[in-house]
Amino acid sequence: MVKNSERILEFVGRFPGTDDDEISAALQITPRQTVNQVARALSKAGALERRPNLTGKLGNYPVNRPGLNFAIQSSDSATRDTESLSDVTKEWFWEGNVTDAVVKYLGEQGWKILAQADTKSKERGLDIHATRGNREIMVEAKGYPSQSYRDPSRAGERKPTSPTLQAQHWYSHAMLKAMRLHSAHPSATVAVALPDFPRYRKLFQETKSALLKLKIAVLFVSKAGGVDAIGLEGQCLPN
Repeated sequence: MVKNSERILEFVGRFPGTDDDEISAALQITPRQTVNQVARALSKAGALERRPNLTGKLGNYPVNRPGLNFAIQSSDSATRDTESLSDVTKEWFWEGNVTDAVVKYLGEQGWKILAQADTKSKERGLDIHATRGNREIMVEAKGYPSQSYRDPSRAGERKPTSPTLQAQHWYSHAMLKAMRLHSAHPSATVAVALPDFPRYRKLFQETKSALLKLKIAVLFVSKAGGVDAIGLEGQCLPN
């Protein structure tokens, strides 16, 4: 079994600057205090640097030093990690994987899928369109920003913008698309699907009253593929 310290080091290596709450949610390490204790121990040992990130929270940053023996992984595991860095579609929070999870969820709830966008080919248009009886749902899906590029020719390069900051832009774009869909199709249920990251949850809490008025549902997809549907099926958004 992979130790929490190894999982945290690998995650921080891909997402520098993530805070303890984000790591806890993404890796499903509970309680959150466990992440804090492990990260502080790694920092003391010189494997991590803990300092304020762009949001002002205490972020975790990798420390690359020759001879540092903390990335304790087999060669096969290391190869898989290298491949995943050049193919972000393998990451559970990639938009296409989020879309697939929501399509599966809707199918289980009795919805008939009319259309699903091919995210891998960057197909434009509606991500998910489904019906059930006389009801219609339109879903705009977003992933979570990866630190790596999809382009294989840029494998190994890191994006200049932090995932946390970029996630706010992606959230804004998703909500703008949802509002446009709502205006164009007032009789349809409009939803936004997002991978379940603390950053997205926080942004949701800051905009939930507006979403309540607009009747826009939010579908949070977990790493395991579960869906937390908020505002769907006539539910009210939480207080």
